[in-house]
Amino acid sequence: MSIASVLVYTLKHANEEEGWIHPLGPAVEGLTAAQAAWKPAPQRHSIWQIVRHIILWKQPTVDRWDGKPTPSGDELNASDWQEVSGDEAAWQADVRRLLDLHRQVRARVEAADEATLMSPLPGSKQPRAFGVSDMTVHDGYHAGQIRYLRALQGV
Repeated sequence: MSIASVLVYTLKHANEEEGWIHPLGPAVEGLTAAQAAWKPAPQRHSIWQIVRHIILWKQPTVDRWDGKPTPSGDELNASDWQEVSGDEAAWQADVRRLLDLHRQVRARVEAADEATLMSPLPGSKQPRAFGVSDMTVHDGYHAGQIRYLRALQGV
């Protein structure tokens, strides 16, 4: 079994395929913009904010993989957890972006050899494989939050 096959397995289960983990893709499926923007309390995050948070942190991984410059962690933190608003088109655009980023990560892992997966991304000291593994845990964590927020709304 290769590192790539293990990573693809975890990516699929964290984002696509129902199993003992409820994946991120189906967690956001079928929600309206109003449901995605709903908060259980003013100081809590909405599903839409969680989706944008995931996008914010996943995009630099894809960009670094491609050798593009990325914002620093401090810059990302400064723009994280912003309030959201918008119509159905804006919400669906964010869902498409989230799912597309997942596909981009998976495609890069599937195309990578072991040496690439064990090499660090530019600006990192840890192997790409560790970064992808961390990403799947992050996705699973937030998928659970989204499922809970859906349940609180009865959807």
